[in-house]
Amino acid sequence: MSTSATAAATLEAVDEEMADVVRYSAAAGLPLDVAALTQANPRFYVTLRNADNEPFFVEVDCTEYPKYPPTIEFVDEARQTRGQSSLYPNGFHPMPCVCMRYNRKAYGERGGPHAADWRLVDWRMPTGGGVGIDTLAMIVSDLHSKISSSRGRLA
Repeated sequence: MSTSATAAATLEAVDEEMADVVRYSAAAGLPLDVAALTQANPRFYVTLRNADNEPFFVEVDCTEYPKYPPTIEFVDEARQTRGQSSLYPNGFHPMPCVCMRYNRKAYGERGGPHAADWRLVDWRMPTGGGVGIDTLAMIVSDLHSKISSSRGRLA
Protein backbone atom coordinates (compact mmCIF):
# COMPACT_ATOMS: atom_id res chain seq x y z
CA MET A 1 0.00 0.00 0.00
CA SER A 2 1.39 3.39 -0.93
CA THR A 3 2.02 6.12 1.62
CA SER A 4 -0.94 8.15 0.36
CA ALA A 5 -3.19 5.07 0.44
CA THR A 6 -2.07 4.35 4.00
CA ALA A 7 -2.73 7.96 5.02
CA ALA A 8 -6.17 7.84 3.38
CA ALA A 9 -7.01 4.58 5.17
CA THR A 10 -5.87 6.10 8.47
CA LEU A 11 -8.06 9.17 8.04
CA GLU A 12 -11.03 7.01 7.07
CA ALA A 13 -10.61 4.86 10.20
CA VAL A 14 -10.20 7.92 12.43
CA ASP A 15 -13.24 9.61 10.87
CA GLU A 16 -15.32 6.47 11.52
CA GLU A 17 -14.45 6.58 15.23
CA MET A 18 -14.46 10.34 15.73
CA ALA A 19 -18.22 10.60 16.35
CA ASP A 20 -17.78 8.45 19.47
CA VAL A 21 -14.83 10.58 20.61
CA VAL A 22 -16.91 13.73 20.10
CA ARG A 23 -19.87 12.25 22.04
CA TYR A 24 -17.68 11.09 24.93
CA SER A 25 -15.79 14.38 25.12
CA ALA A 26 -19.02 16.40 25.09
CA ALA A 27 -20.63 14.23 27.77
CA ALA A 28 -17.52 14.46 29.97
CA GLY A 29 -17.03 18.20 29.36
CA LEU A 30 -13.64 17.74 27.72
CA PRO A 31 -12.45 20.34 25.21
CA LEU A 32 -11.72 18.53 21.96
CA ASP A 33 -9.98 20.03 18.93
CA VAL A 34 -10.21 18.21 15.62
CA ALA A 35 -9.75 21.32 13.43
CA ALA A 36 -6.29 20.29 12.22
CA LEU A 37 -7.20 16.63 11.60
CA THR A 38 -6.33 15.88 7.97
CA GLN A 39 -4.86 13.07 5.91
CA ALA A 40 -1.44 14.78 6.10
CA ASN A 41 -1.82 15.52 9.83
CA PRO A 42 -3.87 12.78 11.51
CA ARG A 43 -3.85 14.40 14.96
CA PHE A 44 -6.46 15.64 17.37
CA TYR A 45 -6.18 17.23 20.79
CA VAL A 46 -8.09 16.89 24.01
CA THR A 47 -7.72 18.84 27.26
CA LEU A 48 -8.00 16.88 30.49
CA ARG A 49 -7.89 18.12 34.08
CA ASN A 50 -6.51 16.40 37.14
CA ALA A 51 -7.99 16.38 40.65
CA ASP A 52 -6.35 19.77 41.29
CA ASN A 53 -8.05 21.19 38.17
CA GLU A 54 -4.71 21.60 36.37
CA PRO A 55 -5.10 21.32 32.58
CA PHE A 56 -3.18 18.73 30.60
CA PHE A 57 -3.09 18.97 26.83
CA VAL A 58 -3.04 15.64 25.02
CA GLU A 59 -2.05 15.12 21.40
CA VAL A 60 -3.34 11.94 19.78
CA ASP A 61 -1.28 11.24 16.65
CA CYS A 62 -3.09 8.58 14.63
CA THR A 63 -0.44 7.97 11.97
CA GLU A 64 -0.91 4.41 10.61
CA TYR A 65 -3.99 3.85 12.79
CA PRO A 66 -5.63 1.35 13.19
CA LYS A 67 -2.81 -0.97 12.13
CA TYR A 68 -0.73 0.53 14.92
CA PRO A 69 -1.84 2.40 18.02
CA PRO A 70 -1.80 6.18 18.11
CA THR A 71 1.05 8.03 19.76
CA ILE A 72 -0.21 9.75 22.90
CA GLU A 73 1.85 12.75 23.91
CA PHE A 74 1.39 15.60 26.36
CA VAL A 75 2.02 19.01 24.83
CA ASP A 76 1.97 22.59 26.05
CA GLU A 77 -1.11 24.71 25.44
CA ALA A 78 0.43 26.23 22.29
CA ARG A 79 1.33 22.71 21.03
CA GLN A 80 4.91 23.78 20.48
CA THR A 81 6.57 21.72 23.22
CA ARG A 82 5.92 18.01 23.70
CA GLY A 83 7.11 15.06 25.70
CA GLN A 84 8.60 16.86 28.69
CA SER A 85 8.03 15.50 32.18
CA SER A 86 6.57 18.82 33.33
CA LEU A 87 3.74 18.38 30.80
CA TYR A 88 2.72 14.99 32.24
CA PRO A 89 0.43 14.39 35.19
CA ASN A 90 1.64 12.23 38.06
CA GLY A 91 0.98 8.54 37.68
CA PHE A 92 2.61 7.95 34.31
CA HIS A 93 5.93 6.33 33.43
CA PRO A 94 8.81 8.66 34.37
CA MET A 95 10.54 8.41 30.97
CA PRO A 96 7.88 10.20 30.41
CA CYS A 97 5.30 7.99 28.71
CA VAL A 98 1.70 6.83 28.94
CA CYS A 99 2.69 3.22 29.45
CA MET A 100 -0.32 1.50 27.88
CA ARG A 101 -0.63 -0.81 24.88
CA TYR A 102 -2.70 1.87 23.15
CA ASN A 103 0.26 4.28 23.10
CA ARG A 104 2.78 3.72 20.35
CA LYS A 105 5.41 5.60 22.38
CA ALA A 106 5.41 2.80 24.99
CA TYR A 107 6.88 0.27 22.56
CA GLY A 108 10.57 -0.46 22.16
CA GLU A 109 10.37 0.49 18.47
CA ARG A 110 9.76 4.06 19.66
CA GLY A 111 12.26 3.99 22.52
CA GLY A 112 9.63 2.99 25.07
CA PRO A 113 10.07 0.62 27.99
CA HIS A 114 8.35 -2.35 26.30
CA ALA A 115 10.97 -3.66 23.89
CA ALA A 116 10.73 -7.39 24.53
CA ASP A 117 7.28 -7.99 25.97
CA TRP A 118 4.93 -6.06 23.61
CA ARG A 119 4.59 -6.10 19.82
CA LEU A 120 2.99 -3.17 18.00
CA VAL A 121 0.68 -5.44 16.01
CA ASP A 122 -0.78 -6.77 19.28
CA TRP A 123 -1.73 -3.33 20.60
CA ARG A 124 -5.44 -4.18 20.95
CA MET A 125 -4.75 -7.02 23.41
CA PRO A 126 -5.62 -6.59 27.09
CA THR A 127 -2.83 -5.72 29.50
CA GLY A 128 -2.41 -7.60 32.76
CA GLY A 129 -5.80 -9.30 32.85
CA GLY A 130 -7.69 -6.11 31.98
CA VAL A 131 -9.72 -5.39 28.89
CA GLY A 132 -8.39 -4.28 25.55
CA ILE A 133 -8.65 -0.53 25.02
CA ASP A 134 -9.00 -0.56 21.28
CA THR A 135 -10.90 2.50 20.05
CA LEU A 136 -10.09 6.19 20.13
CA ALA A 137 -13.08 6.91 22.39
CA MET A 138 -11.94 4.22 24.85
CA ILE A 139 -8.43 5.68 24.81
CA VAL A 140 -9.73 9.18 25.61
CA SER A 141 -11.97 7.71 28.32
CA ASP A 142 -9.09 5.78 29.89
CA LEU A 143 -6.83 8.84 29.88
CA HIS A 144 -9.65 10.91 31.37
CA SER A 145 -10.14 8.39 34.17
CA LYS A 146 -6.43 8.20 35.00
CA ILE A 147 -5.77 11.95 34.87
CA SER A 148 -8.91 13.11 36.68
CA SER A 149 -7.87 11.18 39.79
CA SER A 150 -4.21 12.24 39.70
CA ARG A 151 -2.59 15.15 41.53
CA GLY A 152 0.37 17.23 40.42
CA ARG A 153 2.85 16.75 37.62
CA LEU A 154 5.76 14.40 37.00
CA ALA A 155 8.35 17.17 37.29
